[in-house]
Amino acid sequence: MKRKHDSVTIRDVAQLAAVSPATVSKVLNGAPHVSDSAKERVYAAITKLNFRPNTIARSLKKSQTSTIGLLTDDLEGVFTMSMMRGVEEVASAQGFSVFLCNSYGKMESEKAHLEVLLAKQVEGIVLLSGYRVRQRGAPALPLGTLPVLYLYQYTHDISAPCIIPDDAGGGKIATEHLIAAGRTRIGFINGPSHYEATHSRLEGYQQALAAAGLAIDPALVRVGKWHEEAGYQSARELMRLPQPPDALFCASDSIAVGALDALHEMGVVVPDDVALVGFDNRSFSQHQRPPLTTVELPLVEMGRLAGSLLLSAILNGNQESALHVVPCRLIQRQSCGASQ
Repeated sequence: MKRKHDSVTIRDVAQLAAVSPATVSKVLNGAPHVSDSAKERVYAAITKLNFRPNTIARSLKKSQTSTIGLLTDDLEGVFTMSMMRGVEEVASAQGFSVFLCNSYGKMESEKAHLEVLLAKQVEGIVLLSGYRVRQRGAPALPLGTLPVLYLYQYTHDISAPCIIPDDAGGGKIATEHLIAAGRTRIGFINGPSHYEATHSRLEGYQQALAAAGLAIDPALVRVGKWHEEAGYQSARELMRLPQPPDALFCASDSIAVGALDALHEMGVVVPDDVALVGFDNRSFSQHQRPPLTTVELPLVEMGRLAGSLLLSAILNGNQESALHVVPCRLIQRQSCGASQ
């Protein structure tokens, strides 16, 4: 049997008033931009249900809950956890806690989670893409003046800071490293063309070749999936060319692992005959034979920057809308002839 007070929640009030839980929260906290009719329905529902907000919630001043929301579209994405770690490190150092939600890429789920986060009075929200850099629209729910930040994605629809990696710069430093090692015929095995990152990494590859005065040969470029099988097949195709490459740059470590298998199978010695570079710095890259030189995505650093920018907006009111492009760095291992 329900008790009169403790078991009545904001959701009960919202259902009776035919509004969202976020609207009830706004009414309780005197927030603007709520219609008079909605306010009247909320107050009527509160009276009818004899609703009393819990003592903890009532003791909290507006915008001083020391909490932020992190809403990802892919909790199981290979990059999600590293970026989350960076956000949490900065937040916890400032005494903030992080609520984590997963929309699975569905806007209706994102809206529902945002309603809950607003009802919990979070002080800011990070919208995180868990698996690919992309352009996206505004949040599924209007957030008013609440600080919001886009991580591993960007938007032109609202004014908000956005953080992405420098994929073009990563492609450039990988290719420059191979050129510096004396390689002149460098193949590139890329990922699917509907990913923005593949176009950026190809651009960096081409820029480095042009700057070194090397020809950009389309015959040396292959496009496939991100997986090992694509790298394996593409490497075999490239090594069967009349003039095979003396180096391979792969747009992911998984592709590079497949390419390495193909080279071993064909009797090609890495790095003596062909130097090899991957991208991402996945945990398995250092355990290949030979260990894989790769470009590291700055995932933790991006998460830390996201936490710093969001907390600055919360604590100091320094909300800005710049696009932050975080540099990648080269991790040198033996697949290019490094000494360790």
